[in-house]
Amino acid sequence: MSGSKRVLVAVLSLVALAIVSIAILVGFEINRIKAIFAANAELKEEGYYLSPFEFELLSVSYYLNNGHYLEGISRLNEIHHVMTTRDGLVKIPSFADPAEKLDFYRSLQNPETGAFYPNSSDPVVTYIGVTANMINLIETLSLEAGEPFSLKYPLRFLDEIDTPDRLTAMLDDVSRVGWIGRKIKPAFVSAIELQDLIDQDERLGIYGFSDELKHAFYRWFYDNQNPDTGLWGPRDRSTGEMIDGGDIGDSGKIIKMFVDADGNNIHPDMPLRYTDRIFASTIAGLSRPMPDTADGRHRWILDQDRGFRFLTRYVWNNATKTEKETVRALLEQFVTTRFALYYQPQEGAFSLYPDADHADLDGTSEAAGMLDYAGELSAERQAALWGGPAMTIRDLEPMAVDALDDEALAPIAASTGIVSVRFYAAEPSGNFTETPLAILYPRPPVVRDTVDLIRSMREWLDTTSQEMGNWGRREAIVGRLAATPVNPTAPVLAASDVAIVDALLSEHIFLVAIGFDTLQVPRVQIVYEKN
Repeated sequence: MSGSKRVLVAVLSLVALAIVSIAILVGFEINRIKAIFAANAELKEEGYYLSPFEFELLSVSYYLNNGHYLEGISRLNEIHHVMTTRDGLVKIPSFADPAEKLDFYRSLQNPETGAFYPNSSDPVVTYIGVTANMINLIETLSLEAGEPFSLKYPLRFLDEIDTPDRLTAMLDDVSRVGWIGRKIKPAFVSAIELQDLIDQDERLGIYGFSDELKHAFYRWFYDNQNPDTGLWGPRDRSTGEMIDGGDIGDSGKIIKMFVDADGNNIHPDMPLRYTDRIFASTIAGLSRPMPDTADGRHRWILDQDRGFRFLTRYVWNNATKTEKETVRALLEQFVTTRFALYYQPQEGAFSLYPDADHADLDGTSEAAGMLDYAGELSAERQAALWGGPAMTIRDLEPMAVDALDDEALAPIAASTGIVSVRFYAAEPSGNFTETPLAILYPRPPVVRDTVDLIRSMREWLDTTSQEMGNWGRREAIVGRLAATPVNPTAPVLAASDVAIVDALLSEHIFLVAIGFDTLQVPRVQIVYEKN
């Protein structure tokens, strides 16, 4: 073999060895990510404080996206060590009173940066989201404790982006990603949440953002909306093209900068544009199947929630009838998927991960949000989305019966799309959750009836030892569900329990039965009278 051939063989061997080594390293780190997510679920259940967790993962994403591979892998290994050994983690204690609870959460602020983020050397963008979340919590706890709002330390990390030029440089930096940004969530999402800190500053005086900085912040996002899709998101560093035309999860956060919950423009000089394209693009994004990786599944369900929320809240009035029907069908699929993969029936609440053994606050918080944006927690909101009862309910012929048996129930129980049937002593006047005498599932349920579900979720929230997840907070979920009145004593029945319904008919002489679909919209009604 000639010398040149030997050199070529040696070079090719080294290249092959490098490729194999990289493949082994990538596989090793992927397994570490899986272990981190598994540990996160376990640690939340055990009651550890984990609010910075997801934002620390964004630091890994930032380093890798910017070519700092060793730093990114080192940071990932640090997170893996902490999450799997509990080294340095803090358990949320029991509190004697609201003041003690407030002191605990205030003490979690980093004295060096002022952020509620443990590491002082990560990119500033990673501090933003978790700090905004914790300030919201401390504001609530301050009210409960009867104390004025205050933080222990100033938010010094914001000094690094305290001018329009510094801020836009940061936004330009985190919005440009490499190939890794197509695989894992970029840190761009945390930059969006500076909006929360701006709102808090206007309400609480936490920093003192200038009007020029706020205008530059909103203007940057206004100018970076994709005119082809109407969405926002990170861009490919090489081409400048927005990845996948935009990100529905990011867009669900950004759109709130420009329109309120009624779809009205907030900034006269920056009216929302491309609303027709927003709807079509988001529908396309919501149609994507669930990925098979842990990080992908985690990102998918959050994006689904954000996408449905911003369609039904912020641009619903601009949608065509066909678009609304498409969203409805997609939402029914998503609700069914969440119940099938994330609902823990033995506990009556939801997990954040589909392979979890137990419910957690983050999964239950997201599910409660789903009930809200789908219209299940408010008769008014449900009517605004899907139409009022006069439009949605089909009346069946009344029946006078000697006994309310399977044959008598068949007309409503066998109606297409019915998930549950509620029985009332009289026709409910607008509120369908407060007065049912019983709830019957004609078939073994995947999706649960709203009354049954809210009661189960409340019971789990009352008994769980978990106080706070990565972002979900027990008291906040309790408050959200408390606004929906439900009958606490109505029995939940299977089809085989028809004798109990018959006994109710004997007692009340008349029963109004209403069938509810996957989104818990009333669809069919029949009146039974005892002969």
